[in-house]
Amino acid sequence: MQLDVVNIGKHYNHQWLFKDISFSLQKGQSMAITGKNGSGKSTLLQIVYGLVQADEGKVLFNQNTLSEMHNIFAISSPYMELPMDFSINEIFGLYADLGKTKMNLQDFLDYSKFSQKQSIKSVKYFSSGMLQRLKTALCLVSENPILLLDEPLSNMDKQGEEWYKNCFEKVMTSKIIIVASNHLVEYEFTQFKIDII
Repeated sequence: MQLDVVNIGKHYNHQWLFKDISFSLQKGQSMAITGKNGSGKSTLLQIVYGLVQADEGKVLFNQNTLSEMHNIFAISSPYMELPMDFSINEIFGLYADLGKTKMNLQDFLDYSKFSQKQSIKSVKYFSSGMLQRLKTALCLVSENPILLLDEPLSNMDKQGEEWYKNCFEKVMTSKIIIVASNHLVEYEFTQFKIDII
């Protein structure tokens, strides 16, 4: 399993946001994308995922051009929308029905540190930190081989940080993981780093 990002560049209004970014990652490897606000960390992650088109370069999986993104990537980000009228039970049910995870609901609740009472509430009543923990947990339990985490601890408290650290370390050896962040606590476990200047 190998992900190759080859000479990726993106510009807006004829001004390059970044240019000539290349890296390769294999199963069991993880990388951080860092850089100041507005440098293009999230944009680069979205290009890898296929949400945004690069102006130059290409993304390859096992030396092939990516076509079925949903079978390769799982992503978590603050801008990712959840069906806010749904409960965790309903959201996880959809996730499982799509074949994204082999975990059962009770194991997921234990894993993500949500109670049975919380699992039946509409997530629109959740705090921003709880919503982010749910998004990050769904990503981390995915069967997909590549996990993309954009500011995975956004609005989470210290308990959330400890939960994330434990979960991240457990999946590191079986996945390719890319974390976009400015905060060391979110990416300190990664093996490689690219800083977008």
